[in-house]
Amino acid sequence: MRLKGRSGATAAVLAAIFGLGLCGGGCGEYYRPVAIPVAQPGGDTQPTRHALVVSSNGAQRGSAVVIDVAGDDAVAVFTGVNGLGQNPVYAIAPTGSDYVVDQGSDNVAFFTIASIGPPNLITLPTGAKPVFAASAQGKIFVADSGTNGVAVISGNNFQSPEIPVGTNPVALVATPDGTQLYCLNQGDGTVTVILPANNTVFTTISVGTNPVWGAASSDSTRVFVLNQGSSTVSVIDTATDTVVNTLSVGAGPNYIVYDPNPMLKRAYVTSPTDGSISIIENATAAPPAAPTVTKVPLASPSPCNGTTPISITALADGTRAYVADQAGNSVCVLNTTSNTFTKRICLVQEPAVPGGPCVGSAAPAFIASDSNSFRVYTANQYRTGPFAVSSICRGTTAPCLSSSAGVVTVTGNFCNGLACIEAGHPVTVSGVGDFSYNGTFGVTSMNSSHTQFTYVQTGFPDSFLAGAALASATAAVLPYVSLIQTSNDSLVPNDNEATAGLNLITPPLTIDAGGTPTFIVMTP
Repeated sequence: MRLKGRSGATAAVLAAIFGLGLCGGGCGEYYRPVAIPVAQPGGDTQPTRHALVVSSNGAQRGSAVVIDVAGDDAVAVFTGVNGLGQNPVYAIAPTGSDYVVDQGSDNVAFFTIASIGPPNLITLPTGAKPVFAASAQGKIFVADSGTNGVAVISGNNFQSPEIPVGTNPVALVATPDGTQLYCLNQGDGTVTVILPANNTVFTTISVGTNPVWGAASSDSTRVFVLNQGSSTVSVIDTATDTVVNTLSVGAGPNYIVYDPNPMLKRAYVTSPTDGSISIIENATAAPPAAPTVTKVPLASPSPCNGTTPISITALADGTRAYVADQAGNSVCVLNTTSNTFTKRICLVQEPAVPGGPCVGSAAPAFIASDSNSFRVYTANQYRTGPFAVSSICRGTTAPCLSSSAGVVTVTGNFCNGLACIEAGHPVTVSGVGDFSYNGTFGVTSMNSSHTQFTYVQTGFPDSFLAGAALASATAAVLPYVSLIQTSNDSLVPNDNEATAGLNLITPPLTIDAGGTPTFIVMTP
């Protein structure tokens, strides 16, 4: 697939799928999202700052796209025979290579950014069902939920045997200094402490019910373990490896991240069940003093007007945090000084009445920001099935509006029970006899009967296709990645889609994800 936009250039695109299936009974319906910034030195021939978006494609090999942060373009796509393993669910980028955990095929895919090419696969034990990875002491550690062990990868080779841990390990937390590794065991409510230097278990710590995610403080003195079943956070003192505090947070928490700005010394927790985030202040609380917790709802009177915070990312400059609101199809901007929401960014279309619900469906699942505080990315799960195309035109031929606009006439049902196509959605057209019509376009408007959508595509002559020329043409709305520019907290515009005089809604720049996203990881 190709995304047509940005000064008439054509950008390669792709990525994604969601569905971790990691929880056992009593875990709740919200699963941990995957969206974290990870430091990594850049390569020689590829952008040093990039986003890696991975996707699962059912029984087929997973896919990945590398997006240049500075250029807002996809610079590499891996799919099909050159794709990842099955059901990729997590990724890290610690030392110039990207590693992707493939739960469905018991392996880890990796490729080097300096000379990017199709990924290589590292085979893990049969039935491993890997779900998470962390880097420490120059090695990659992988949580294998199927074998209750942690696999060690050194020199891009699996080093047998696995490190035995608790029941159903689902997450790993490495301290920034690399001296300790904490494995969260969801099945028995424990944390296994591993010494990465010699791959040995040091001790086991009891925490709350259903631990699902963790984060380490920037000074390596504390590890925060998020317990979804008990709606608490267990605070572990890394000097004694004991739980020194248990903090109450919002109901049904699913994700925790530590602020990358060393001056703030705080962690953020999202709680989709009660529609809030919890801010854990760690600045002045030396053990055993308890950190303070501030609960901030997304609902009114906040301009966010949200309900379902599913993921959160904080800018490295310390000024703001961004919350993906899944049900609200939006991103809420948090001022980290006042701990209040200051703006809502609709991911598809702003409502006609200020403060009303965002128009269209996006269903964001994950959010991440780059290390220069330049861009924020969301991976959106919205999807409709394919629908038939009966005619396409560009230019002045009726019913086109001008040389910079196109109209696609469609037949059949292209709603999925959530919403029909709205302005801003990317639509992929395929099967047209004239291949120049195939591609992914941003929708600028829909007619009242929802039988035509208008898109903008510059650089093509006036033309019209109908009947046999369409062959077996179809169109589909697919999951996509939205880009937010932090300079003004708005969606990145599609530069070549200025439609002066046409009275059209200019869609934002989007990257077609091609499936339901599972992970975004950002590198410098």
